[in-house]
Amino acid sequence: TTGIMAVAKTGFVHARCMTLLHTNDFQRDYRAVCDGLPPQPEGDIDLPLGRAEGSLLKRCPDPHGQSAHTHYQVLSAANGRALLRLTPTTGRTHQLRAQFSHMGHPLLGDSKYGKNDMNRKYHRKSQALCSYKLRFDFTTDAGSLGYLNHKVFTAPRVEFVSLFEA
Repeated sequence: TTGIMAVAKTGFVHARCMTLLHTNDFQRDYRAVCDGLPPQPEGDIDLPLGRAEGSLLKRCPDPHGQSAHTHYQVLSAANGRALLRLTPTTGRTHQLRAQFSHMGHPLLGDSKYGKNDMNRKYHRKSQALCSYKLRFDFTTDAGSLGYLNHKVFTAPRVEFVSLFEA
């Protein structure tokens, strides 16, 4: 995954950011390319994720797993692929990749959950998944992080978007 990420310099800030991660105070927006078209141009995915026994790999869905929710929107489509805007409201490891693979629309370039023949066809050695935007909207006192309130950080360029430009 490429793009923007938040990094904490201290343990206190890290703990605060981990708390924010699961609230509306911290919003993440990704861009991705998937194989095929999702069933609707916009929708929500709510598939719990669990750990496969003896492995760090996730399996999806797992009725006993942790909640994993993502909102998606198809931004454009061409040649059997779709450019997506993904907004996770939970932060599970591999959440976006596992959910879209389970839907039958794996992300382009994903060697773990994707289709290797598709990755070879489009010469992808890395996944077409980018952390595109981070936004901080504090609804409570943010303390030392208050200076971030209402700040939006956006990736300047997402290389795989060019697959959809005319």
